[in-house]
Amino acid sequence: MYKYIFTLFLIVNFASADAQNVDTADMYVKKDFLIIHSSKSYSEAMAAAEKASRSQKIELRLRGLSANKQTGLTISKEDCEKEGLDFPAYYARGRWDDGVYLSIEYSDAYEGFRPGYYIVIAASGDRAEKEMQSTYKKIRTVYKTAYFKSSKVYIGCMH
Repeated sequence: MYKYIFTLFLIVNFASADAQNVDTADMYVKKDFLIIHSSKSYSEAMAAAEKASRSQKIELRLRGLSANKQTGLTISKEDCEKEGLDFPAYYARGRWDDGVYLSIEYSDAYEGFRPGYYIVIAASGDRAEKEMQSTYKKIRTVYKTAYFKSSKVYIGCMH
């Protein structure tokens, strides 16, 4: 009996030590974002995103986010409860959702971005990809100041 308890103790101890030695650098990936607008005002960013969606025929995907004074953006209180997160909580675009679609994101969630801005993103992923380049060319015909900006995005556990 003691042999089994001791074995269980060793397994739990090693698993705990291994979890503490996770390299946090592996929890981030570099992503490129095609930005067409930024504003301190959520309503201004929303108006710009809606206009771009109509004029460029690109889906507006808000991902269930809404403005929040504490975190800039948040998922709903109900979704936080389902995910086991404290409310408010915000998942930055780029974790698992690359592609061409318009979204509003909060700049504080991105390394190297000026804090406090709602940014309208038209595409995310690797700027070298054909789809990203064609979207950039299309967007630049109307949005002359559109640009790519890179950031590391956290992809680890949010619980």
